[in-house]
Amino acid sequence: MANIALAANEGVAVAKEVDQRVDFDELERTLRKRELALIEREDALKKREDALIPLQQEVNAKFDELNALQSQLTAYGKKLVDKEQIKSEAKIEHLVSLYSSMEPRQAAAIMDRLNLDTVLFIMSNMKGKDAGEILALIKPEKGATISEQLSKLK
Repeated sequence: MANIALAANEGVAVAKEVDQRVDFDELERTLRKRELALIEREDALKKREDALIPLQQEVNAKFDELNALQSQLTAYGKKLVDKEQIKSEAKIEHLVSLYSSMEPRQAAAIMDRLNLDTVLFIMSNMKGKDAGEILALIKPEKGATISEQLSKLK
């Protein structure tokens, strides 16, 4: 009987070992499958990354090109603004010179008919003496308004 019990115990131990062995074998197969899946996934990601590199380089090149174009446009815009400012300054100088060279009475008669902004524009760029002589000859109401507005400009 002792032999039977011993054999039974050995049988249980062998069965447990076989069960564990089966579990380890199954675990190893599962791990190998996962490893292969991860390797395939890593390869697929590497291929996608390799495909993205030229696209990224192209995007970077386009971005650099856009920055260069933006710089050119900014420089061109600045040139245009400068040209317009030069033209505007030339027009101011011309108008100031024109009205300064007139007889004050003639200049006052014309300015009396111009809108306030134009008169302010011209007078604010004239020498004080010339502007004062013309202002003295403009209708008193308009002259007062011009004086008030000129004081706000400077």
